[in-house]
Amino acid sequence: MASAFTAGISQARNVLPGYGQEWGGYGKRFGSSMASGASSHLFGTFLLPAMLRQDPRYFVKLHGSAGQRIGYAVRRVLVTRTDGGGEALNWSGVIGALFAESLANSYLPDEERTAGKTFTRFGIRMGFSAVSNIVKEYWPTIFKSLRISRLVPSEQSDPGTVTPPRPTIPPSKP
Repeated sequence: MASAFTAGISQARNVLPGYGQEWGGYGKRFGSSMASGASSHLFGTFLLPAMLRQDPRYFVKLHGSAGQRIGYAVRRVLVTRTDGGGEALNWSGVIGALFAESLANSYLPDEERTAGKTFTRFGIRMGFSAVSNIVKEYWPTIFKSLRISRLVPSEQSDPGTVTPPRPTIPPSKP
Protein backbone atom coordinates (compact mmCIF):
# COMPACT_ATOMS: atom_id res chain seq x y z
CA MET A 1 0.00 0.00 0.00
CA ALA A 2 2.79 2.41 0.91
CA SER A 3 4.56 1.69 -2.40
CA ALA A 4 1.39 2.45 -4.36
CA PHE A 5 1.01 5.75 -2.48
CA THR A 6 4.65 6.83 -2.84
CA ALA A 7 4.66 5.82 -6.51
CA GLY A 8 1.59 8.02 -7.05
CA ILE A 9 3.22 10.99 -5.31
CA SER A 10 6.44 10.43 -7.27
CA GLN A 11 4.43 10.21 -10.50
CA ALA A 12 2.62 13.47 -9.77
CA ARG A 13 5.87 15.26 -8.93
CA ASN A 14 7.72 13.55 -11.83
CA VAL A 15 10.40 12.23 -9.48
CA LEU A 16 12.76 9.95 -11.43
CA PRO A 17 11.84 11.51 -14.79
CA GLY A 18 13.78 8.76 -16.56
CA TYR A 19 10.81 6.49 -15.88
CA GLY A 20 8.51 8.71 -17.91
CA GLN A 21 4.84 9.41 -17.28
CA GLU A 22 1.56 7.58 -17.96
CA TRP A 23 0.88 4.12 -16.51
CA GLY A 24 4.26 2.74 -17.60
CA GLY A 25 6.08 5.34 -15.52
CA TYR A 26 3.83 4.71 -12.55
CA GLY A 27 4.45 0.96 -12.83
CA LYS A 28 8.22 1.51 -12.88
CA ARG A 29 8.03 3.77 -9.83
CA PHE A 30 5.81 1.25 -8.03
CA GLY A 31 8.18 -1.62 -8.86
CA SER A 32 11.17 0.45 -7.80
CA SER A 33 9.56 1.23 -4.45
CA MET A 34 8.65 -2.43 -3.88
CA ALA A 35 12.16 -3.60 -4.79
CA SER A 36 13.75 -0.99 -2.54
CA GLY A 37 11.64 -2.04 0.43
CA ALA A 38 12.24 -5.73 -0.19
CA SER A 39 16.01 -5.34 -0.49
CA SER A 40 16.12 -3.15 2.61
CA HIS A 41 14.29 -5.81 4.60
CA LEU A 42 16.40 -8.61 3.14
CA PHE A 43 19.68 -6.96 4.11
CA GLY A 44 18.71 -4.93 7.18
CA THR A 45 16.18 -7.21 8.85
CA PHE A 46 17.29 -10.69 7.83
CA LEU A 47 20.77 -11.36 6.45
CA LEU A 48 22.97 -8.88 8.30
CA PRO A 49 21.21 -9.14 11.70
CA ALA A 50 21.50 -12.94 11.52
CA MET A 51 25.18 -12.79 10.59
CA LEU A 52 26.05 -10.07 13.12
CA ARG A 53 23.79 -11.43 15.87
CA GLN A 54 21.83 -8.19 16.16
CA ASP A 55 18.16 -7.69 16.96
CA PRO A 56 16.59 -5.41 14.31
CA ARG A 57 13.35 -4.88 16.25
CA TYR A 58 12.43 -1.56 17.82
CA PHE A 59 11.32 -1.63 21.45
CA VAL A 60 9.41 1.44 22.64
CA LYS A 61 10.59 3.31 25.71
CA LEU A 62 7.07 4.38 26.78
CA HIS A 63 8.34 6.45 29.74
CA GLY A 64 10.36 9.63 30.04
CA SER A 65 10.16 13.16 28.76
CA ALA A 66 9.46 13.93 25.11
CA GLY A 67 13.13 14.78 24.60
CA GLN A 68 14.27 11.50 26.15
CA ARG A 69 11.86 9.45 24.07
CA ILE A 70 12.72 11.22 20.82
CA GLY A 71 16.43 10.95 21.61
CA TYR A 72 15.99 7.25 22.28
CA ALA A 73 14.12 6.75 18.99
CA VAL A 74 16.80 8.57 16.96
CA ARG A 75 19.61 6.79 18.81
CA ARG A 76 18.12 3.42 17.88
CA VAL A 77 18.92 4.12 14.22
CA LEU A 78 22.62 3.85 15.12
CA VAL A 79 22.53 1.61 18.22
CA THR A 80 20.74 -1.71 18.44
CA ARG A 81 20.42 -4.67 20.75
CA THR A 82 22.55 -7.73 20.31
CA ASP A 83 21.29 -11.29 20.61
CA GLY A 84 23.22 -11.47 23.90
CA GLY A 85 21.17 -8.62 25.38
CA GLY A 86 23.80 -5.86 25.08
CA GLU A 87 24.04 -2.92 22.72
CA ALA A 88 26.19 -2.44 19.62
CA LEU A 89 26.54 -0.16 16.65
CA ASN A 90 23.62 -0.93 14.34
CA TRP A 91 25.77 -2.27 11.52
CA SER A 92 22.88 -4.29 10.13
CA GLY A 93 20.63 -1.23 9.87
CA VAL A 94 23.29 1.10 8.49
CA ILE A 95 25.05 -1.27 6.10
CA GLY A 96 21.72 -2.87 5.13
CA ALA A 97 20.37 0.52 4.03
CA LEU A 98 23.56 1.22 2.08
CA PHE A 99 23.39 -2.21 0.39
CA ALA A 100 19.74 -1.62 -0.53
CA GLU A 101 20.51 1.77 -2.08
CA SER A 102 23.51 0.35 -3.92
CA LEU A 103 21.34 -2.45 -5.32
CA ALA A 104 18.81 0.17 -6.43
CA ASN A 105 21.41 1.37 -8.94
CA SER A 106 20.63 -1.75 -10.97
CA TYR A 107 17.01 -0.70 -11.66
CA LEU A 108 16.90 3.09 -11.30
CA PRO A 109 17.20 5.35 -14.37
CA ASP A 110 20.76 6.02 -15.55
CA GLU A 111 20.89 9.58 -14.17
CA GLU A 112 20.21 8.23 -10.65
CA ARG A 113 23.16 5.80 -10.67
CA THR A 114 25.84 8.07 -9.28
CA ALA A 115 27.69 7.76 -5.98
CA GLY A 116 26.34 11.13 -4.86
CA LYS A 117 22.73 10.20 -5.53
CA THR A 118 23.23 6.78 -3.92
CA PHE A 119 24.50 8.39 -0.70
CA THR A 120 21.73 11.00 -0.83
CA ARG A 121 19.12 8.22 -1.00
CA PHE A 122 20.95 6.44 1.83
CA GLY A 123 20.80 9.58 3.99
CA ILE A 124 17.12 10.02 3.26
CA ARG A 125 16.50 6.36 4.16
CA MET A 126 18.32 6.81 7.50
CA GLY A 127 16.29 9.96 8.21
CA PHE A 128 13.05 8.12 7.50
CA SER A 129 14.21 5.35 9.85
CA ALA A 130 14.53 7.92 12.63
CA VAL A 131 11.08 9.36 11.87
CA SER A 132 9.64 5.84 11.76
CA ASN A 133 11.11 5.10 15.20
CA ILE A 134 9.61 8.31 16.60
CA VAL A 135 6.19 7.31 15.25
CA LYS A 136 6.61 3.83 16.77
CA GLU A 137 7.60 5.44 20.07
CA TYR A 138 4.44 7.54 20.28
CA TRP A 139 1.98 5.14 18.64
CA PRO A 140 1.20 3.36 21.96
CA THR A 141 0.64 6.74 23.64
CA ILE A 142 -1.79 7.74 20.90
CA PHE A 143 -3.70 4.47 21.24
CA LYS A 144 -3.75 4.78 25.02
CA SER A 145 -5.17 8.31 24.82
CA LEU A 146 -7.85 7.02 22.42
CA ARG A 147 -8.56 4.17 24.86
CA ILE A 148 -7.75 1.48 22.32
CA SER A 149 -6.19 -0.95 24.76
CA ARG A 150 -5.82 -4.01 22.54
CA LEU A 151 -2.94 -2.41 20.62
CA VAL A 152 -1.12 -0.79 23.54
CA PRO A 153 1.99 -2.62 24.81
CA SER A 154 2.02 -3.52 28.46
CA GLU A 155 3.70 -1.25 30.98
CA GLN A 156 6.49 -3.83 31.26
CA SER A 157 7.58 -3.35 27.63
CA ASP A 158 9.86 -0.45 28.57
CA PRO A 159 13.26 -1.66 27.30
CA GLY A 160 14.98 0.49 29.92
CA THR A 161 13.73 -1.83 32.65
CA VAL A 162 12.84 -5.09 30.92
CA THR A 163 15.17 -7.04 28.68
CA PRO A 164 13.47 -8.69 25.70
CA PRO A 165 13.20 -12.44 26.20
CA ARG A 166 15.96 -14.52 24.66
CA PRO A 167 14.97 -17.74 22.96
CA THR A 168 15.80 -20.88 24.85
CA ILE A 169 17.59 -23.45 22.78
CA PRO A 170 17.14 -27.03 23.95
CA PRO A 171 20.39 -28.98 24.37
CA SER A 172 21.30 -31.04 21.35
CA LYS A 173 21.20 -34.79 21.66
CA PRO A 174 24.24 -36.76 20.52
